[in-house]
Amino acid sequence: MAPVAGCCGDFSSSSMRQYTVLAVPRCRRCENGGHICEASTPLRRKTKVRGFTSDEQRLEQLQTELARCQQLLKLERDKNEALQGDLSRQEQQSIPQDLELRTFQTSQIVAASKQEQCPSDDPAYVIKHMGRLVRDERGVGRFAGSTTGVHFVLTVEKECQKTLHMSCGFPESCFRLFLVPPLHESHKNESQGQTQAQAQIYSCFEYPLAYYHEQADLFIKRWEPFCPVFVRHEVFADIEHLIETVQTLESTAKLNSTTAMTLLMILCINDMQDNKEEHSKPRSPNYGEYSSLASGYINEVAMKADTKSLQALLLFAFHSQLSGDCLSMTRINGLIVNLAQSLGLHRHARRFKMKPGEIELRKRLWWFVYVFDTMTSLCHGLPALINDADVDNDLPSDCSLHGLEAADILYPFPGESTGVSVFIQYVRIGRILSRVREKLYTTTKRRNGAIKIKDLAFDLRMWAQDLRSNGIYLDVGSLSETASGPVKRDIAGSNMWLQMLGNVAMVLINRPGLSFDDSTIEFSECILANARSTGAILILLEDSRPPLWLRNLSMVGPGTVFQSALMHVYYRCYSPTMKPEQGPSLETSLRMVSHGISILERDNAMLELPTAGSPQPSSRESLSDVIEVLKLLQALLIQREQITASQVESLQDASFHHGSTMLNEQDWGTDALEILNYVSATDWAYEMPGPFMGFTDVDL
Repeated sequence: MAPVAGCCGDFSSSSMRQYTVLAVPRCRRCENGGHICEASTPLRRKTKVRGFTSDEQRLEQLQTELARCQQLLKLERDKNEALQGDLSRQEQQSIPQDLELRTFQTSQIVAASKQEQCPSDDPAYVIKHMGRLVRDERGVGRFAGSTTGVHFVLTVEKECQKTLHMSCGFPESCFRLFLVPPLHESHKNESQGQTQAQAQIYSCFEYPLAYYHEQADLFIKRWEPFCPVFVRHEVFADIEHLIETVQTLESTAKLNSTTAMTLLMILCINDMQDNKEEHSKPRSPNYGEYSSLASGYINEVAMKADTKSLQALLLFAFHSQLSGDCLSMTRINGLIVNLAQSLGLHRHARRFKMKPGEIELRKRLWWFVYVFDTMTSLCHGLPALINDADVDNDLPSDCSLHGLEAADILYPFPGESTGVSVFIQYVRIGRILSRVREKLYTTTKRRNGAIKIKDLAFDLRMWAQDLRSNGIYLDVGSLSETASGPVKRDIAGSNMWLQMLGNVAMVLINRPGLSFDDSTIEFSECILANARSTGAILILLEDSRPPLWLRNLSMVGPGTVFQSALMHVYYRCYSPTMKPEQGPSLETSLRMVSHGISILERDNAMLELPTAGSPQPSSRESLSDVIEVLKLLQALLIQREQITASQVESLQDASFHHGSTMLNEQDWGTDALEILNYVSATDWAYEMPGPFMGFTDVDL
């Protein structure tokens, strides 16, 4: 727009910006002369000057609106009260007069029951347990955590001295059964593995290539539900290259240590089967040395720190678990956990660019390491090396894995499954056991034990329910169902394995409840659940006679057998305070003790017999002492219940005939763990109910 002439001839652009902002726009000349700028009037915007509301006016408006809303709210409140009055008069006319009183009483009962079910700070529900030091065969003090049952055995010892009037204490061997060496294992394997020669390695691979391919196929078919850590195409190629090297090179040439260790462990693990089964293939003359030869490769393989070396170490760890070598499990566990974490197996695959086959293999490798770490910590009562907060990897998929380079994964048809489906259930119960160890067996955070036990037992029942929906019938902790008939020999190995593992998990969940005040309902529930689960374990072992590797995989070693029989002795000490229809009868309890004696006697017979002139191994002495303890307790129970000879004979159990007469109470010359542990000086801090030394903020 052109500037206006006249008195405002020198109207500049700056003046225009000024008058467009001011309420009364004027040019510079009119402003200096004190005149009204008429020439610039047409340049003004055609908008009226907007009004301004002060704070006082705004406050008055809000107060008026608030008063109006309060008046409307009062009217609605009066209407609501009138309607409620009419409704209450109608209900009183149609409902009996005594219903209001009954409703009030019911509400009080429900409120009281809720208070009883939530004993948050009640000292009666503080979990009391401690680890001890026990001596192994070399006399070294090993720590035995509460998951080994050492605190439970001490509790039963005190109760038997009090109730059954047992004058002697338990021998120290009762507390270190988890350290018993593997049955059928030679004690010379470790030393042979350190002095193995290259020629011995070559002699182990003297058969044709087809034989070793068959062994690899047998491993995948037989052991995939327990250890799915291989891809068929990859392991076949590695074995073929190894055998070609053995057949073409001289015996002095060095072999691929990773593949050699892998093949040695495959051959060794395939040999772990029922003794009644016959091998269709010939064995190498050095077949018994496979494990010791493979152990010589551990350090060399661990230094490579790649996926194939991890697979070889996992096979060695799996063999240690199958053979029941708890000390070897502890040593190998640290290697595989550190190696798996260094490879990033604990993190989700979305963080990396990999093919579907490799992603699935990483899942299987990691979750085997996770479960093995959990089982190792439970066997010794030691802290786990893996923290759940650091893991975000998914569970493996139920699929067939033939190669790492495949773009797609083959999934089974609807209604079908692969061996990995059982492994997935193994991982799920392994995660439950990890939470059990974390919530119930820590040195701190021991309060609210009843609530924790209830939640974990619910998780375990949901796991069993999911198995039943998939066609695997499990009834964890049901003694009547398990004892209704003998378990057939042709039962699937995976079903029996999961059945025993589920009952072991139920025992680990409810055993801390035995440290509650014995006057509480939760104590009775826990002792009943333990009696049922331990009875189911003993019946499965006695009737089905599973192979040793299946027992070791389920953590049912001699220590579990002894403590299962001991549980029924402990239950009989408290049975007078419980209803007879709730738990097992006296006949059932005595039969369970007899089952434990017969199972331990078979285990004792399988230990390596000493040669002429050599001292008897302490492991054989341990099992012999434990068997004598159970026979003594069985005789004390019979004497306490005043069972006649005819009643004992009616049970038709051979072990009753040997233990029916009262045994002379033996004095093993030890005070259990009093020598190695200063128990009496520290137990009061954990057994005393209420706040610790007067401080209410300290959790025991």
